[in-house]
Amino acid sequence: MPRYYYDCSSCERGYYIYHGMSEDHVKCLHCGEETIHRVPQMAHIARENKSRGSKVGDEVKSAIEENRAILNDAKKKARANNWEPDK
Repeated sequence: MPRYYYDCSSCERGYYIYHGMSEDHVKCLHCGEETIHRVPQMAHIARENKSRGSKVGDEVKSAIEENRAILNDAKKKARANNWEPDK
């Protein structure tokens, strides 16, 4: 379901709401008045990084995996040394 942003002229507040494309939203969620209008928003489009041929999500995933391996290694070393934090 698409997410839309509405702005109210009466209470001067805005909010996001999910509803179908064919549905209309007429009352403000905050004040209940029928003085709202939908604010046009740009859709977010994930683009592929064409210079290296990989997606940004793949880069993030690989960074997470690298950090996970570093943390697991540090845990093993700490357990082997019977490490305890300073009090």
